[in-house]
Amino acid sequence: MEVVFDPAKISGFVSAPASKSYTQRVIACALLADGNTTIRGYTGCDDSERALLAAKNMGALIHKGENYIQIDGGHHNNGEFTLDFGGSATSMRIFTSVSCVTPGIKHITGSPQLLRRPIRPLIDALTQLGAKIETSPGYSPPLIVHPTGLRGGEVELDASISSQFTSSIMVGSTRADTPTFITHTGGVVSRGYIRITAHVLEWFRARTEISEEFNQVEVHPSRLKPIDVKIEGDYSSAAFLLAAGAIGGHVEVGNLNPESLQPDREVLNVLKGAGCYVELGGDTAKVGGDVKEGFDVDVTETPDLAPILGVIAAYAKGESRIRGVSRLVFKESNRIDAVVDMLKSIGVDARFESGEIRVKGGGIRGGLVDSHGDHRIALAAAVAAVGAHKPIVVRGFECYIKSYPHFLEDYTSIGGRARVVQP
Repeated sequence: MEVVFDPAKISGFVSAPASKSYTQRVIACALLADGNTTIRGYTGCDDSERALLAAKNMGALIHKGENYIQIDGGHHNNGEFTLDFGGSATSMRIFTSVSCVTPGIKHITGSPQLLRRPIRPLIDALTQLGAKIETSPGYSPPLIVHPTGLRGGEVELDASISSQFTSSIMVGSTRADTPTFITHTGGVVSRGYIRITAHVLEWFRARTEISEEFNQVEVHPSRLKPIDVKIEGDYSSAAFLLAAGAIGGHVEVGNLNPESLQPDREVLNVLKGAGCYVELGGDTAKVGGDVKEGFDVDVTETPDLAPILGVIAAYAKGESRIRGVSRLVFKESNRIDAVVDMLKSIGVDARFESGEIRVKGGGIRGGLVDSHGDHRIALAAAVAAVGAHKPIVVRGFECYIKSYPHFLEDYTSIGGRARVVQP
């Protein structure tokens, strides 16, 4: 799919889609809970739909209504079957632990991109807890997960690559025989997502404890209770709309929790530090003005912001530095290279140097961008066109459905200009 994005004047209001981080975790917990869980404000993206399909294949009864879904958990498929997670690393990792504590032998697979992403630290930790998981050479998926259960106890986990490993064990350990004590080795990244997992488990009446330094997490076996919940808006997706307002006019984005645990709410602080007008009141963020100042930001806790921060930096004065990017090589693409390539291809002076992405501001010329099959690169390139001198053509734009399938409608509703030239 090839889409041309023209320079545009941005103005208007749009509601952020539901947080996929919350949605995927709620779906996994709903499968384990006995009874009907209702998820309101559901806006299905491919990642969330993959989690929902996995829950259905594992035995949950699913009902879809208008902007909500109901999941009747406690039902399980005792057979041998396949769970295909497409490109969703979060869903695959979380459901790997869930597969250990539910009936049936699961063959876990996904897209070629997903199968290249790391999972060995999770497999090693689950094995310590009594899981039986067969892997492909190199401890990579496809996996065969047997329903051995998890015994609980102490386990060491390397969470320096992804906090999703911790989140996965937290969800699965609600069905363990005894309390589970996770000790992190090698550091912990994206701590906010561990907080989100604990928050969701608390909704389902599970008991967890996280040490102040995040070096230990404790999960107690719990009988999860079904819930009725409205999912808050997704700051990761909203970041693209907010950046568009900062670059090319002004925008109001609703459905955003001002007290959210989502790490990517940090985009508001970056925009404010860059000289933009930023106001967060009620559930609506307002952003306008121009990007004035360059910035120095560490994305260790917010790696998904790196592509759009690169675009914002291109419109700032002076040089901006995006640090803490080492884990970006493990994303849907080698996101370090993809961000730098994207910026260079549209006329921006960008480079990876001394462990950080450096961007010299001054505006964007326009040009052709290859998405590298990475939804966040595709969306960032689309927004880059707002203040560009010439259009930006994004090749491989179809990957955007992974996180934000309604982006084109939302973007054009606030003045964005997009033309699909090759479906």
